[in-house]
Amino acid sequence: MYYLQKALSLPPHIAIRKALTLPIRLIQQKYLGQFHCWQDHQSPTYTISSITTTEPLHRYLPTVPQITSEQEIEQILALSDLYLAHRFDLLGSGWLQVRHGIKCPGLEGHCYETDLVTPDREGQWLKGRINAANLNYSQSIWRALDPDYLPIDWHLDFKSGYRWSEATWHLDVRYAHLPGVDIKVPWELARMQHLPILAWAYSLAIKPLAGFQPPEIYVREFRNQVLDFIATNPPRFGVNWRCTMDVGIRVVNWLVTYDLFKAMSVNFDPDFETIFRRSLYDHSYHILNHLEWGSELRSNHYLSNIAGLLFLAAYLPRTSATDQWLAFSIQELISEVRIQFNPDGSNFEASTSYHRLSAEIFGYCAALCLTLPPEKRDGLTTYRSNLRRSPPLLRPTDHQEYKVECDHLLPDWFWQRLEKAAEFTAHITKPNGEICQIGDNDSGRFLKLWPIVEKLEPSQAKAIYLNLPDPADCVYWDEEILKHHHLFQIIGVLFQRSDLLKQLSISPALLTPETLLFQQWLGKMSVPSYHDDRNQPGPAALGKTIEGERSLTAWQRQLEQDYGPPLLTEFSEHWDTESREQTIGQITANLNLYAYPDFGLYIYRSPSLYLAIRCGSIGQNGNGGHAHNDQLSFELTLKGKDLIRDPGTYLYTPSPEKRNLFRSTPAHFTPQYKGQEQNQWLAGAQGLFSLIHHTQAQCLYFAPDGFVGMHRGFGLPVYRLIALEPNKIRIFDYGQDLHEPGLPGFYSNGYGKLIQLSDHRSM
Repeated sequence: MYYLQKALSLPPHIAIRKALTLPIRLIQQKYLGQFHCWQDHQSPTYTISSITTTEPLHRYLPTVPQITSEQEIEQILALSDLYLAHRFDLLGSGWLQVRHGIKCPGLEGHCYETDLVTPDREGQWLKGRINAANLNYSQSIWRALDPDYLPIDWHLDFKSGYRWSEATWHLDVRYAHLPGVDIKVPWELARMQHLPILAWAYSLAIKPLAGFQPPEIYVREFRNQVLDFIATNPPRFGVNWRCTMDVGIRVVNWLVTYDLFKAMSVNFDPDFETIFRRSLYDHSYHILNHLEWGSELRSNHYLSNIAGLLFLAAYLPRTSATDQWLAFSIQELISEVRIQFNPDGSNFEASTSYHRLSAEIFGYCAALCLTLPPEKRDGLTTYRSNLRRSPPLLRPTDHQEYKVECDHLLPDWFWQRLEKAAEFTAHITKPNGEICQIGDNDSGRFLKLWPIVEKLEPSQAKAIYLNLPDPADCVYWDEEILKHHHLFQIIGVLFQRSDLLKQLSISPALLTPETLLFQQWLGKMSVPSYHDDRNQPGPAALGKTIEGERSLTAWQRQLEQDYGPPLLTEFSEHWDTESREQTIGQITANLNLYAYPDFGLYIYRSPSLYLAIRCGSIGQNGNGGHAHNDQLSFELTLKGKDLIRDPGTYLYTPSPEKRNLFRSTPAHFTPQYKGQEQNQWLAGAQGLFSLIHHTQAQCLYFAPDGFVGMHRGFGLPVYRLIALEPNKIRIFDYGQDLHEPGLPGFYSNGYGKLIQLSDHRSM
């Protein structure tokens, strides 16, 4: 049924081609998969043979910035203590200690029991957990851990309590098969994005500073967590090899944290170095052999695969294999940036949070390419192009877009698109420092070199997070996932853009340690801004208008003639039923406009106003995997107060009903029509990440006095006209049988974070 529904949603020529090739692909996947599964059960999947070279890994971080801010020191102390205790707050879990046998809180009323396990020093507890072919090597790694180390359960969904088996071959791992079970929880933990905090803590402990553990504690914790993971996650077995995206992100966080420690002259023992390096090769082979590549649609998953392979190729000693990996990953990085980032700098996923994830990958990979040492660059001209026999193929050197003889290596359009990606993030950032939330948000990150967190009192945390238990006596460190200013700051360093090193000129912003680290990494290297070229346009669509032949008044007259009186909504400073007419001053004074038609986002900014209107593509070349039914909806802030906010995402696969609720038309402040959805989705779990595109939304007018947009998601056209007056915003909705848009009574900043908005009407 799923394939039939999907086929009906595709253009005929694509549907026919897929129908002809699908049976062959399914047969190949089944029988090749069975053979590879049998093969992996017969012999170790770890790289056990000795590595051919003893050369050290390449390094890219010369020093670690000094942290002097009391607030930053307090943050590092608190977070490192939590991570030393193996407490993690991921995807709305709250700070939970993740170990074997814990009792989990449950999710949406679903709670699964886990078996109590007592790990022993010799690794006997791994019998029956690790498959027989890998057991001996797994136990030998286990014995290399410190005796008093308490292991992390990497295979546990520590919200619902469901646990995947370490002995399951990776492609046989099931997900979205039980209510309340979220495979993203172990995936998120196994990305190990908390590890850089241990390196920052070490940098403060060696001073020394009060409250910190002895410096070697942080080094041993990094070492032990990596060895713990390797011992209990044999390559191609268990949940944490199921998704290649997470494999790539994990290994990048390993390498960068290792580099941070090395920048502070830390030396690791030979056993760890050997095991670590072998696992780096295991990650390389897995990524290369399990690329999330498709001929018609590729997303942030494939971009993450390429990033992981690029970092591995850059850090590992040069060999004929790593030369090929490096050339291939740079080739594919260029290709994917062209596909996944629009010419205006926005990302093609139709999600502002996924823009952050992909732009982080884009920015850090670009910086790595810029800082490759000469010997690595030399490998880009001498490799053999026989890396792969199936698409995507590694092209010969004379067919590559990169230019080794050029200081910047990558094409000029590539750097321009990166700079515009930073501008997009700057423009979507509201006065309170948060972005407008469009489309999905799963809190996804590439590198959390300096997480943006807020210190909350227990009562504050409880008021924000409805799923937390009664407040404890300690403070709650809350990651602010809608604050993305680190992204345009690091890219601002790359292009020496002083305007991007401040928070949109609203207030001076201190550079975060992450930005300072980025500066030290680049040294004196930078890339010219496209603004330096007078033949190029200025900042993305600054002041651009889309007016056509009709004025806003003419549009209003025409729409009223065609559809009669509109549904009208008005906003002022304290918008509610009693005070709609209150004055809010000159909200249109010093107004700037930013149009992102490729993404489908139109922004008005002034000292008193922030208005972001959604109107355009559903993303992913029409697949809409991370888009919501939010066409003609908007986010509105007046004088620093949020009046309209997007409801967010909440959950993906653990609760399909809630997944669809949060991306539904009624959940957004947009014209409603008889409970109908703008775009339908396919039935079942397969339809959770696609939409059947009906809206065909268009921006018809965008100018300082207002906006007109249209979509066809209900069959007949629906129009929204937004008029900006000096002290009022009026919303006119036109169409047959439309219902007044409801105001969401809650919003979600990622998984589990629900905030009741007392000044908003309920849905």
